[in-house]
Amino acid sequence: MNQNSYNTILRPMMKISDMVPYLKNKNIKFEDCSEVDAEKYLRENNNYYNVTAYKNNFPKYQCGELTGKYIDLDFAYLKDLSIIDYRTRIVLFKMIIDIEHYLKIRILNIVEELEEDGYNIVNLYLEHDYNDTKYPRRVHDSIRKKVTNEYYNKIFSKYDIDGDTKIENIPIWEFLEIITFGELINFFEFFTNEYTLDDNKYIFILREVNKLRNAVAHNSCVLSELDKKDNLHRADTLVINYLQDCGIGKENRTNKLRNSRIRQITYTLYLFNEIVSSTGVKQNVNHELSKLFYGRIILNRKYYNNNGLLKSIYEYFDKIIEKNYKENLDQ
Repeated sequence: MNQNSYNTILRPMMKISDMVPYLKNKNIKFEDCSEVDAEKYLRENNNYYNVTAYKNNFPKYQCGELTGKYIDLDFAYLKDLSIIDYRTRIVLFKMIIDIEHYLKIRILNIVEELEEDGYNIVNLYLEHDYNDTKYPRRVHDSIRKKVTNEYYNKIFSKYDIDGDTKIENIPIWEFLEIITFGELINFFEFFTNEYTLDDNKYIFILREVNKLRNAVAHNSCVLSELDKKDNLHRADTLVINYLQDCGIGKENRTNKLRNSRIRQITYTLYLFNEIVSSTGVKQNVNHELSKLFYGRIILNRKYYNNNGLLKSIYEYFDKIIEKNYKENLDQ
């Protein structure tokens, strides 16, 4: 045990009965949602950490006796945002797995156009992975772990993947099914560089989408801390042009894309229509996004009348969805 740990004071776990008084002390109200209903919600539907994560989207008093406490924040607003976040994650996850699926199809189509045999490029990549000086055999190790799974074992039992030897001669159509999304992006980068393909312009966008995929797959909150400016890297030119085409001005898009989560969601909205080729899949996502954005999200819009941050973010995404995804829900 680290000696410093002896001096660490561990906070006791907060009981549900203690949570409401604690939140009231931060000037969080219980008018639109009673204290009894709040406790019931925390006990049966969501945990304290997840629900209160959204409080960072609300302003605090900067002076006076209420300095550091929240302005116009009711527990009902936090509950509403947690539900919106959950439904947003469901739609985003669907979009991301569609992006992954159609990226694989795109790779296979390019391989066919190049008259590649489907083995050479995978062998080149696995050789590169095997001899990588920085992360040697990372993909090899990942594949070996996966083949213990019954489904993958049936597919890959015919290949020599035992021991520490270099894996060879897995056809690309099978290789793409065993690697993770992150590994798929790395392979796509290698593939596009090897053949000097224009599709390498999507690599950095895909990496941001993968960060969002990891968050939604682990049920992490994606709509908390939306005011944080934690990504100061220049946004991708393709996305800048996309936002400009949506009628979003330079100052607005620069401000929004400085938040990592807003950037990741924006990149996902951009890339979905670039990668996915099925009209039916696109129509389904348009329907789900429109129901979410013009239905559930604005159901309790009065909660956010005094929240300039959330209203501004809604207006930003409204321009994107209006231009690229909106469906007439009255039809």
